[in-house]
Amino acid sequence: MADIAVSVSDLGKWYVVNENRFYGSLSDVLGRWIKAPFQRAQDVPYAASATPNAIWALRNVSFDVEAGSVMGVIGRNGSGKSTLLRILARITTPTEGHATLHGRVGALLEVGTGFHPDLSGRENIMLSGTMLGMTPQEVRRHEDEIIVFSECEDFIDTPVRHYSSGMFMRLAFAVAINLEAEIMLVDEVLAVGDEPFQRKCKAKIRETAFAGRTVLFTSHDMDSIRNICQSCLLLDHGRVVRQGDVKECVRVYKEMCGVIETEPKP
Repeated sequence: MADIAVSVSDLGKWYVVNENRFYGSLSDVLGRWIKAPFQRAQDVPYAASATPNAIWALRNVSFDVEAGSVMGVIGRNGSGKSTLLRILARITTPTEGHATLHGRVGALLEVGTGFHPDLSGRENIMLSGTMLGMTPQEVRRHEDEIIVFSECEDFIDTPVRHYSSGMFMRLAFAVAINLEAEIMLVDEVLAVGDEPFQRKCKAKIRETAFAGRTVLFTSHDMDSIRNICQSCLLLDHGRVVRQGDVKECVRVYKEMCGVIETEPKP
């Protein structure tokens, strides 16, 4: 049996929209913050069902990802893709269920997440690496390849607040994909940047998987999903519609979007 890098079981997340919250005094806020970790997880779904403004972003999501494989996460806007990756990255806490990840996790969920605008590109490389739990020596070992991949050599010692959006994205991707993370979470990064850099990103993702690392990434580019992924997860309104075969998931997704594919003529 193949090793499992990511295991998700009955994962759910709900939010309250248009809620008029009363925060109270500082002592009230601190009291709620202290008590929150000790609340029973089974109490939360009841609170969601009793709250008219509660919206489930994810519900009953379960899947496994084999180590060293690439899984695409697809779905229409609002289907829960980004919420899922944010939970896996430990940025968002699930309402119910659990996710287990075996290995160091690197995430590129929003361009430049974790970057400090007043630090230079080189300093942000070090910051991102240490946030992953790497030592300064480990980060320096990858610094040159990160800088070359990002194509930001001439500006690497300039504060990133002065970078263009393209430069910012290239450096963020280069940091995320080149540091020593066993599991990579990538959210729509291939939708940004010019075509040559997109091709380089796709090739790097394939290379990463061949090296035994695990990649989960979301995309609306179905050609990328078909060409890169070994498995696929299709979400709609926070629930799993299809999972497993990439071509089947893409076919169902396109039907949901009103696009009917025809077989090419011989």
